[in-house]
Amino acid sequence: MDFQVPEDLRLLVDNVRKFRERELAPLERDFLLAGKLPLETRLALERRGRELGFWALDAPEEYGGVGLGHLAMCLISEELSKHPAMFEFGGSPEPSLYLCNDEQKESYFLPVIRGERRSCYAFTEADSGSDLAQIRTMAVRRGDDWIVNGAKIFISHVERADFVILFVSTDRSKGARGISCFLVDMKTPGFRISRMIPTMGDDWEPYEIAFEDCLVPDANRLGEVNAAWAIADHQLTHGRLKIAAHQLGIAQRCLDMAVEWAKQRVAFGKKIAQRQAIQWMIADSEVELQAARMLVYRAAWMMDSGERVRNEAFVAKLYATEMAQRVTDRCLQIFGGLGYSKEVPIQSFYRQVRLWRIGHGTAEIHRWMIARSLLGDAARD
Repeated sequence: MDFQVPEDLRLLVDNVRKFRERELAPLERDFLLAGKLPLETRLALERRGRELGFWALDAPEEYGGVGLGHLAMCLISEELSKHPAMFEFGGSPEPSLYLCNDEQKESYFLPVIRGERRSCYAFTEADSGSDLAQIRTMAVRRGDDWIVNGAKIFISHVERADFVILFVSTDRSKGARGISCFLVDMKTPGFRISRMIPTMGDDWEPYEIAFEDCLVPDANRLGEVNAAWAIADHQLTHGRLKIAAHQLGIAQRCLDMAVEWAKQRVAFGKKIAQRQAIQWMIADSEVELQAARMLVYRAAWMMDSGERVRNEAFVAKLYATEMAQRVTDRCLQIFGGLGYSKEVPIQSFYRQVRLWRIGHGTAEIHRWMIARSLLGDAARD
């Protein structure tokens, strides 16, 4: 298998790099001090990206998008993630929305591509993360409508969303096989934003949302009743691959900074680049980063080839997130006290990558799923 990145993608990534250096880099110092990128600034950056052709990059051309594949999107995510603001270009619908029927496409899918509407999606509950069988938010059918009651927690991008892609139980007796998906407009009566949850990570302030006798039309149901486990699984697989790509950019930026710092910093009469302890930190980081990159690129390449990559996404995210944690820790150590300060972005990256050993499935769950894929029924209780 040849994983060489095609020349056209290299040129695309080079243009993304120029966007990052020209538009994002000047904002880095203020971002590090404030710990966030104001929403209006983020939206302005999206508009600037759109002017340059960075919009709806992975949406099919038939819907007005650019039609890039998964490998291309991973390369773009990797490059953008070298800035700590976790910026992404707009106009890319969540994978779940590709299952919209014709009427739903007009109301939800196409407006996202055009930049007229934005979505967020809600799986997690206080007692249910990756264990979808434990979802307690319930939808009960009443004629042509559904009545939703319950709450979701740690939901991203609520503050800028126009609708929620909501996963609820419609038959608790079936566990994870009794889940359905609905598109819920933010202004629907009975829906409310309960609170914002402060976290240790920069620019990630998730929300808790609640549903109290929230009436959702059956026309807003995405897919069949009790058939949303597959939708959720596809959504999460896609997200895991994107998260893994983020870690590559973070680790590469930190390693690049550490290498340059080691060449300059003098301690006890020598540049620290001459110290074996520092050399090994840098060498180990480079080896792990290259290994993670091959896992991510291979999974993306397989997905572009139409192959099922559920297990490959587990592997890529597990290794990439733990790799990024080790690399950011080593690089912070190489910088010493300066690395711990907000003068440089390493401390921000260090805190950010800690989230992704939890989000979209913990590292422990990933190991469990990888083992089950190899052991089959022998691994089951």
